[in-house]
Amino acid sequence: MSEGPALRPALWTSSFSLLVVATAMLFVGFYAALPALPALGRHLGAETSQLGWVITVFALAAMVTRLLAAGCLDGPRRQPLLLAGLALYSVAAAVHLICRGWGELLTVRLLHGVGWGLATTAIGALVADLTPSARRGEGMGSWGLAPTAAMAVGPLLGESLLGWGGFAAVFTCTAAGGGLAALTLGLLRPPMVSSPPRAATPTPTMALTLPRGAGLPALALFLSSLAYGALVAFLPLEMAAAPGRAGSFFTFYAFAVLATRPVAGRLSDHWGRRQLIVPGLLLGAVGTALLGVAPAGAGLITAAILIGAGIGGASYPGLMALAVDRTSPQRRGATMGAYFTAYDLAIAIGAALSGPVYALGGFATLNMVAAAGIVAAVPVALSCRPRPC
Repeated sequence: MSEGPALRPALWTSSFSLLVVATAMLFVGFYAALPALPALGRHLGAETSQLGWVITVFALAAMVTRLLAAGCLDGPRRQPLLLAGLALYSVAAAVHLICRGWGELLTVRLLHGVGWGLATTAIGALVADLTPSARRGEGMGSWGLAPTAAMAVGPLLGESLLGWGGFAAVFTCTAAGGGLAALTLGLLRPPMVSSPPRAATPTPTMALTLPRGAGLPALALFLSSLAYGALVAFLPLEMAAAPGRAGSFFTFYAFAVLATRPVAGRLSDHWGRRQLIVPGLLLGAVGTALLGVAPAGAGLITAAILIGAGIGGASYPGLMALAVDRTSPQRRGATMGAYFTAYDLAIAIGAALSGPVYALGGFATLNMVAAAGIVAAVPVALSCRPRPC
C-alpha cells in the first residue's frame, strides 16, 4: 500500500499564536503613541525643525541596542532579555508623562528605544524558532499581520485617546501594550521553543558579530526602508491641511499588507524568496513615485496599495525569511539583530536626511529620491542566493 502525502508541519501552535497576540498588543500601543509624540514635543518647547528627533533618537537607541545585545539573544537568555526589554519599554512609556522639558523627553525616548530594541529583536528570533522551515515564509508573513493590523488601528486609537484623555491616556495605552505583551509571552515555556544543542550554542556576548548570510538581506532592507523613514517624517506634514488624508494612506497601506502577506509568504515557500522580493520592491518603487506626483484621491489610494502590497506584503517578510534561511539556527538572535538594525538605521537616516530634500525640492522630489533607494535594493536582493551559511 502506498503511503499518503506527508503531513505539513503545524504552524499555528499555541506558542506561535501567543506570540502573534503579544506582538499585536505591543504594536498597537507603539502606533498609538505616534500621533501624540510631535504634540508632546511641541508642548515641551521643541521647535518644529526639532520634532523629527523624537523618532530619530528612538530609532538610533533601538539600533545600538540590537548591535550590542543580539549575541546575548542566541541561547537561554533570550526569554529573560525579552521580558526585561518589555519591562523597560513599558516603564519608559509611562515616564513620558512626567517629562518637564524637551531634553528630558529625548532622554526618555532613548530609554524607550533601548527597551524596544531588546524586545523586538528577541521576538523576531522567537518567530524564527517557532516557524517550521518548510513554512517559514508563510509563518513570518502570518506573524507580520500583527504589527500591520496594529498600524491600521493604532494611530486612530491614539488620536481618539489624545482627544479624550490627553497625553495620559495615550501613554498609558502604550505602557499597557508592553505590559500585556510581557504577561502573554511569559506563558511561553522554554521547552516549547526550539533551541540549538548546548554544545553548539555560542557564548553570549554584548556585541553583534554579523552572521555571514544576513548581510545582503539586511542591506536590501536598509535601502528599501529609507523611503518609509521619509514617509513617517513628512507625509503628515505634507497633508496637514487635509485632515484624514494621511490616515487614509496608512489605512489603505495596512489593508494591502494584510491582504497580501499570507499569500506572498506561502508563494515564497514554493517559488523562492527572490521571486517575490524583487517584484515587491518594484511595486513599492512605483507606488512611492506615484505618491509624490498624485498625493490625493485615487493616486493616494493606489500608491498606498502598491507600497503596502509590494514592500510590506512581499519584500519585507521575504527578506526576513531569506536572512533566516541563509544563517544557522544558532545565530538567529544575531540575524534578527542585524535585520532589525538595518531597518532602524534606515528609518533614522531616512527621517533625518529627507528634511533638506523636502525643503529644496518638495514632496515630489522627496518621493522620487526614496523610490530610487528602493530600486537600488533590487540588485542586492538578486545577489542573495538562498543557501544556508
